[in-house]
Amino acid sequence: MSKALIIGGAGFIGAHLAKALVASGEAVDILDNFARGVRDGFLDGLAKRPGVRLIDADMLDASTPGRLNDDYTRIFQFAAVIGVRHVLERPYEVLHKNVLIQANAIALAKRQKSPARFVFASTSEIYAGSLLHMNMPVPTPEDFPLALTDLAHPRTSYMLSKIYGEALCQQSGLPFTIVRPHNIYGPRMGLVHVLPELMKKARNL
Repeated sequence: MSKALIIGGAGFIGAHLAKALVASGEAVDILDNFARGVRDGFLDGLAKRPGVRLIDADMLDASTPGRLNDDYTRIFQFAAVIGVRHVLERPYEVLHKNVLIQANAIALAKRQKSPARFVFASTSEIYAGSLLHMNMPVPTPEDFPLALTDLAHPRTSYMLSKIYGEALCQQSGLPFTIVRPHNIYGPRMGLVHVLPELMKKARNL
């Protein structure tokens, strides 16, 4: 039976992915440090399903990869410091921690007995500079060049951390897939995201 690890699996996208994988009969380990992810009834219900394990651990800790299993067939990397408030108030931390999380996750993938498919959640924001400085078409082809926004601007830190994360995937030697979500919305999302914040503002008009 195939076995997946979801890093950042207590978050919005990770937990729904875990539910789908479990429904398809896959064994799933859900790893999170619960700095942002919530341990609620949805997650506890998943943890009670056969083949599901909930792991309270931090991928910022360099010792974490060595303490995890080596039989994963797929590793989904959703963990990151996100949120506009964090990006604007703590840009260095966002850049540093996101790159460190990615490097440790790739180190774990390289430990697997068989090459694990590494799935990295990047962001559509990597094209922010291209949209600002170039005539970027939408839909955007994969070979369209990336341009940077002002490195001194705090928000650039998040974009750069994801570009660096993609580069690590490209140079890792692992089989990988990169996805770039943009303002996904749905159940169990919480209110500290762009779309819920916009809905609150619209309601208060």
